Amino acid sequence: MSNYKLTIIVPVYQVENYIRACVESIFMQGLNDDDFEVILVNDGTRDDSFGRIADIITKHQNVFIVEQENQGLSAARNTGLDKATGEYVLFLDSDDLLVANSLEPLLQDAFQHHSDLVVANFIKQDDQSISNGEKIPTALYRSSTVAGIDLFVNHLNPRECYVWRTLYRKSFLDEHNLRFIPGIYFEDVPFTTECYLKASCCVKTSHLFYIYRQRPGSICSAISKEKVMGFHQGMARLWELKDRMSLTEEQNHKLMEILFATFSIEVWYITHNPELMAERKSIINDLKQHIPHLRFTNGIKQRLVSLMFRLMPSAYLKIRSL
Repeated sequence: MSNYKLTIIVPVYQVENYIRACVESIFMQGLNDDDFEVILVNDGTRDDSFGRIADIITKHQNVFIVEQENQGLSAARNTGLDKATGEYVLFLDSDDLLVANSLEPLLQDAFQHHSDLVVANFIKQDDQSISNGEKIPTALYRSSTVAGIDLFVNHLNPRECYVWRTLYRKSFLDEHNLRFIPGIYFEDVPFTTECYLKASCCVKTSHLFYIYRQRPGSICSAISKEKVMGFHQGMARLWELKDRMSLTEEQNHKLMEILFATFSIEVWYITHNPELMAERKSIINDLKQHIPHLRFTNGIKQRLVSLMFRLMPSAYLKIRSL
């Protein structure tokens, strides 16, 4: 039996400038400390992240620290999930925040419907907006119960597969052995896709509860060859789902759309980074090793891209970079 209603998992790595605001937002929810736990996974951080929140940790008996060597975001989330005792789980990135007093309605929906997933809304804000306490839009709380397959087909945006926008029933994740692929970039896509495909009763709401911090700096410049190759493991997991699950034509079409969107994002990263372009042949070979029979067939555009990538992949990327 769960000890808490909710577990909030926060991986911590090199976020000393952001972690305090994140953790403070957890304790601005109006929830009783007996109802939830906070698991801070120290993913081998080398800065003063934990010094910045030492007083908060001391003050609250429901905050627990798990130590591990640096293994990346996916592994840190898995570590927190394995330690979680809450009936529901929320993944909170350590540079983001929760909107004050926003979790209670989501928890009410979760328990009322015994939902596998509660998918809610978020807002993007930069450092200045957060520092200035920019007003969060408010709207009448509305929610509806839907099947996971309906969420998958009609509501899953492959460019917004953010795991932190969802409450997950812990027993659902454990029953289906749903965990993140360790060591890869863009890990949210295969995880979210598989959750939607396997979930039964879900809640979809426009309720805004999460602030996604837009940190300065170019994401593209931080993408390495190893991170790009991590896309291939995620895409291979999606391809495996296509082959393993009995999907309808509509569901298979959607899964291929997600695969193509993921592939397109990878192509964008490669063609906007000279160092990755120089390594494109080895990156292409790695993708073909992970998914030897990769084909896109939804419409003329996908078929054309698939043909060009299959017959002249290096030239295709060179053309896209111009």
